[in-house]
Amino acid sequence: MALARSSSYVVCRRYNCSARMLSFASALAHTSPPLQRPEGVSASFCGAARQQRRGLTTLLVDGGRPASDVLAELSSASRVNGDKEALEVLAVGQKGVVAALIAAAGLEHVDGARPTFVLKRTTVERVQAEAPRADFTVFGNNHYILEIPAIPSWEAEEARRKRVEEDTRLLVGNATEVMKLAKAIAARAKAMEAGRALTVETSLLGQEKSLRLRVARLAHAVARAHHWQVAPEDAARPVRTFRCCAVLVEGTEPPEGKRQAVEGGNFLRVMILPEGPAGGFLLGQPGDPALGDPPLSARFVG
Repeated sequence: MALARSSSYVVCRRYNCSARMLSFASALAHTSPPLQRPEGVSASFCGAARQQRRGLTTLLVDGGRPASDVLAELSSASRVNGDKEALEVLAVGQKGVVAALIAAAGLEHVDGARPTFVLKRTTVERVQAEAPRADFTVFGNNHYILEIPAIPSWEAEEARRKRVEEDTRLLVGNATEVMKLAKAIAARAKAMEAGRALTVETSLLGQEKSLRLRVARLAHAVARAHHWQVAPEDAARPVRTFRCCAVLVEGTEPPEGKRQAVEGGNFLRVMILPEGPAGGFLLGQPGDPALGDPPLSARFVG
C-alpha cells in the first residue's frame, strides 16, 4: 500500500529511562478502549503538537513516553477519521521502535479487527523533516516507519482466526545476526502457502538495554527483508511482498537467567503475512498484489 507524505505529526518524547519500561505491556490493556468506527465528519485533532491533513496522519515516536501513551495517540488518530485516514508511525531509534511495536500490538477495533502494517527503514533526514522543532536531535540510523492502513483495511477477527502459523518460529536473541535473520524471513515467506504466517519473536524480559537491542534487531531484519521484495537488485527474479502484525504473548523464559513478570505479554511477536502466490511473483506483472485489490481475507469485516 503506497502512502502519500504528510506533515501532520504527534511527538512522543522525554523518555524516563528506567525498569518501568518493562511495564509497557501491562498498561496497554487499561489505556484505550477498542476503536469505534467513526460516523460522518470527524472532529479535528486537539493538542498543541498535532494537526490533521487529509489522507494520512504521521506520528513521530522517539520513546519519550511509554508505549501505553503511544497506544493512546494511535487509537485517537485512528478514531478521528479512521475510515479515510492511514497512519504513518515514524519510530526514532531503539526506544522509539520498541514503543511503536508494542503500541501497535494493542490497537484493536471494537469488533476485533486489528491492523496489519508495512515495516520499513527511514532516514535521519525524513525524521528531521517531521520533527516539531528545529533543535530536535536524531542519533544513529535505526529509524523505522510503520505504515498502518485506514480502519476499513484492518484484518477482521474472523480472518485472523483462520490464519495458520508455520510450525517453526524465528526467535531473536541478544546475539542474533540481522542479515541471517532477514534472509530467513525472506526465504520462508516466499515459500509459504497462501493463508499461512511466519512468527518472528523476541522476549520483553531481562535488562532494558538488551530488550531494546533485541527488538531493534527484529525490526531491522523485517525491514531489510521487506526492502528486498520491493526494490530487488534483479527485477527478473520473483519476489513476495508481505505485511506484518504485532502481538503480545505470554512466555516463561526470560533471557540472561532473569525472571520478571510483565502482565499482558512477556514476548513481542511480529507475524509475517505474505502476499500473492507461493513462490513469489514479478513486480508489475500478473500476480503482483499491488496491481489489484487486497485479498478479501485482509479486508475489514463489520
